[in-house]
Amino acid sequence: MNVSPEEWLGRSEDPAWEDEVAGLLRRPESLRSVFQPVVDLHTGECAGYEALTRVADWPARSPQPWFTAAARTGLAGQLEAASLTNAFRARADLGADQFLAVNVTAAHLEEEMVLAVLRDQPDLSGVVVELDWPDAFPGDVSSSAAMAALRVSGLRIACDVVNGGRDELDRMHRIRPDLVKLDANLVRGAAGDPVRDRLVRLVVSMAEAMGAVVQAEGVESLDDCRQLQEVGVRLAQGWLFGRARPSFLPPAAEVATWLRTSWEETVAQTRVGRLARPLVPGQDRWVSELDDEGRLVVLVDPDGQRLPASRLLRLRAAQDLRSAAVRVLASDAERRSLGVLAVTDDQGRFLGLTDVDAVMREVLAER
Repeated sequence: MNVSPEEWLGRSEDPAWEDEVAGLLRRPESLRSVFQPVVDLHTGECAGYEALTRVADWPARSPQPWFTAAARTGLAGQLEAASLTNAFRARADLGADQFLAVNVTAAHLEEEMVLAVLRDQPDLSGVVVELDWPDAFPGDVSSSAAMAALRVSGLRIACDVVNGGRDELDRMHRIRPDLVKLDANLVRGAAGDPVRDRLVRLVVSMAEAMGAVVQAEGVESLDDCRQLQEVGVRLAQGWLFGRARPSFLPPAAEVATWLRTSWEETVAQTRVGRLARPLVPGQDRWVSELDDEGRLVVLVDPDGQRLPASRLLRLRAAQDLRSAAVRVLASDAERRSLGVLAVTDDQGRFLGLTDVDAVMREVLAER
């Protein structure tokens, strides 16, 4: 092709370009997938990969002009289905605990060609569909019967937040995604920008309230990465961890080690975990009774009174102290009156005790 991507996009309304897109669909070998790693900011492990479509002999990295032309010529569903098919061919090489994220335009989610590719997957529990929202698409898929059925089958839904505007936050509230993706526009420079920091914190707070995980895109600096850890972002992708490649390449071991160390330091400085006091059998006045998986069943106080775990307020070690204080203040008076709080890890295993006063003191000290 002898024109630039910009010229091509500007001319893509020309009916002649329908032949270009149709020709691409007849040459499936011209479509290929590359995969960018997504890392867990707590453990440094590779949690999954995002599949990105590339077009052979196309002079730009982004295939967006092809999808734009396909939408204008009525071939968008076929092109999206072909891209999904290509991405899913590599799933067999994924780790057992890793997910594969793919992109689908929200306007085409219910097209039969796209649905057929998704339904043909033997297991959707390891698939995340990120919904793309063109400016020209005003529709709402939050009540889509097709999406609801796919989610019952294990499919997870992701939506992005580009600027933190009201429309985006309202859409996030309606869809209730499993994964909320922070655009690079909000991520880059967040460590030194109070406005970006506030927006990221707002999105994290909303996502936590909905039970969603937050993933940052475009992470390129260690400073931004540490800031993301501190505000509660769990997953990240970007050149810091690896570029998109034709195969599933994990981040460098040095990066994974740095992430684990940085997270441990973050917990030690700003998280509930720093206040957790392990109970030592025979030396502590409090006694814990745990189940086979290490979860608290009963807590025995110094007077021998047995307190079922359900009566205690529990905080995660990874929870930041500010949100922990808000949760303590919002809890019922009976739980607060006990004075003690159970601290657990992300899997619910009991780590130790802290108390209400300690959490409130730490938050006041931050001011």
